[in-house]
Amino acid sequence: MAKNSAVRSTRLERPKSLTELVKDHVRNRIINGELMLGEALSENVLAAQLGISKTPVREALLQLKLEGLVDIQPQRGSFVFSLAPEEAAEMCQYRVILESAALRDALANDEAGLLDALEQNVKRMAKAVADGDIPAYRRLDTEYHRHILARANNRFLTQAHQQLEMKIQALRSSVTSKERTVGDSLAEHQNIVKLLKTHERTKALNLLGVHIRAASRDYQIILQEQARGRERKSG
Repeated sequence: MAKNSAVRSTRLERPKSLTELVKDHVRNRIINGELMLGEALSENVLAAQLGISKTPVREALLQLKLEGLVDIQPQRGSFVFSLAPEEAAEMCQYRVILESAALRDALANDEAGLLDALEQNVKRMAKAVADGDIPAYRRLDTEYHRHILARANNRFLTQAHQQLEMKIQALRSSVTSKERTVGDSLAEHQNIVKLLKTHERTKALNLLGVHIRAASRDYQIILQEQARGRERKSG
């Protein structure tokens, strides 16, 4: 046997704890729209559904509160996050600023790679719409914007966007069940790519802003409708 032979080390991945599994489960239900904005989250019900004790459920909800997806109110309970319409507008305006900066940097860093990724993405988007697969469309919508952030190669832009992304996904799930909204959204994504391919960057940046602000208006309408629904129930 050779002396000083190299010993391979194998890094074992730590299995997820029960709390992490519950957190992933609830998070996915929120961003997929299965749990509505402002909906009450019962620790007892969730524990019974998952066949576990309340402790990991309580810990998971506390962690989701830190992510901004759950609102825990003393003496009242836990709820899926909600936003006032004006908060949604402010969040989307912040998103316009972030993604416009990211798109400029992405074009400077890797224009060819960005265009290829976005072009392939919108092809899959169009297929998802044709197939009526709205959940797939929502995932691709998120992926489209991630391509822009990833190629900007700016960790601070990425971190700032990640803080918004899950809330954006939950809001997007509330509005992209409407065929008209999905069709408009697809056309805007496609047209941004077309403008980038013809080197009309200013128009592409403007359309990106129009696209995000259009989504903002949809979010505000949904939030207003949900607020009125909660008022009717409480009344």
